[in-house]
Amino acid sequence: MSEPKIVKNSRIVVVGASDTGISFIEALLSISYLQFTNIVLIAPGGLPHTNLGEDRKHNLKSYSTSYTQQELKRLMLETRVRVINSRMVDIDRSDKNIILDDDNKIIPYDTLVLAMGLQDKTLQSLGYTSRGILVPGNGKKYVDGLISVDDPKLYEHLRQGGVLMNALTNRRKPQNCVIYGRSLHAYCCIKGLLHRGMRPEQITLIIPGATCHLNEAYDEEEEMMKDLPFINPEAFESEYIEEKIQGILEKKGVRIVRNALLMQVMEDEER
Repeated sequence: MSEPKIVKNSRIVVVGASDTGISFIEALLSISYLQFTNIVLIAPGGLPHTNLGEDRKHNLKSYSTSYTQQELKRLMLETRVRVINSRMVDIDRSDKNIILDDDNKIIPYDTLVLAMGLQDKTLQSLGYTSRGILVPGNGKKYVDGLISVDDPKLYEHLRQGGVLMNALTNRRKPQNCVIYGRSLHAYCCIKGLLHRGMRPEQITLIIPGATCHLNEAYDEEEEMMKDLPFINPEAFESEYIEEKIQGILEKKGVRIVRNALLMQVMEDEER
């Protein structure tokens, strides 16, 4: 503690607040003889624990157990690195800059680490994008009420007292909600909506098959099939647990449709 540290002013930019990105920053900050003064974390939606209160029932998606909320708070990354709540849209490798979606804001770097992780692309395949992911000029359009679980503003869109949640919890004119997915995120989203006051009878869970979104060229490709459990994982490792959870949801009133493929989104006059 008493030994002087070597100050490193290199501009280190980490894109993505995944386990990999956070652990990389933690590793740098834990080097006892070095002091990094210019670490920037680009994290759409901010750090994971900033969207949640102390009540875990407010979760709308699952999180890795590599870092608990308490561990993230103890790291105090907000005070030790510069956290930018924005999305990277391009990389200028010649000048060593990254471009953000905030009015094409530029962040220079000496070292760039990309740690975004896997993200849901279902809406993009249909020509849509979630509202919080909208990037000018990307050719995608958004529709009110059409949200990706990987939207960095997911908790803002579905906040209690917000327009969407008021519509979903309106007792006089109830609105329905369809959740499409087969990962643990789908079940966490249902739990979060129920905790926010939505009735189970208004929720439909549509579970696509494991190979529903594969192109025909990949159907018989052996390497792709080996990677499928990691790209499109099961929500639960045990079929017994899956049947048990689904049985509880159906008993509450949630409708479940299995092995269905989302093919089209049809808009009404109010979009």
